[in-house]
Amino acid sequence: MAESLLGIGPVSALTGLTERQIRYYESQGLITPRRTPGRQRLYGPPEVARLQQIRRMLDAGQTLQTVRRALGQQRTLPPESDVRSRLLSGQALRSLYPVSNRAELERMISEHEEEDDVD
Repeated sequence: MAESLLGIGPVSALTGLTERQIRYYESQGLITPRRTPGRQRLYGPPEVARLQQIRRMLDAGQTLQTVRRALGQQRTLPPESDVRSRLLSGQALRSLYPVSNRAELERMISEHEEEDDVD
């Protein structure tokens, strides 16, 4: 059964958070929505539940720092396949790989894949 994915508008309505707040929590690493090839954010049930949890905690008077600690400071990263496709397509990843040379990035990916094959 396919997972139901929603855009940011319906997620805003479900959670009571503004689209700006949702994007902020993403920038803070608290959630990581999937992306379409056109870069539109798509949220599944885990992201919606996490946003609802964040909202409840903030409504209860907790600070964002406290929320982050309570959630285990889980700073989520894009799924590996999304990272790989972004690297190979030349899209910038600001801090994941501090390498600006595309050939070097491709070499790093192939080395990583070879290491995975050994394990």
